[in-house]
Amino acid sequence: MTSNSERTRWVRVTRYSFIVGLILLAVQYMTGISANIYAVPPYGPNNIGLHYVMGDALALAGLIIVIMAALSRQMGPIAFAVVGLASVLIAGQSGREFAFITQQSGIYSFSMALFWLAAFTVYFLGQQSSSISKREATKNKE
Repeated sequence: MTSNSERTRWVRVTRYSFIVGLILLAVQYMTGISANIYAVPPYGPNNIGLHYVMGDALALAGLIIVIMAALSRQMGPIAFAVVGLASVLIAGQSGREFAFITQQSGIYSFSMALFWLAAFTVYFLGQQSSSISKREATKNKE
């Protein structure tokens, strides 16, 4: 059984992990725009390589966010973390399909953008839902 102060700490860490996920998604967006303007997949300049690496970092961060949310024992953040990870993975697979398999079919580009937006929205809602009520915070101080 975890104490209230330990639970509060995990809730705080979960909130910060969602914020890190949002920052990584913003960087992924910027590298994607750059790759879209300057690169021809899969053999473009280094900016497309950074976009691919960021996708892997996002998948790893998504897994870490799920773990942090599970440790917080709050159902809302857990659900948001799982949906966010699924959205990141689907966006990544759509990106691979777009770049390497389907000769740049527009539907995969659209899917990649749509699931990026879903991940961003879900991570934003997740960090909003990762909070301790004032009553719980007061109880932890006692």
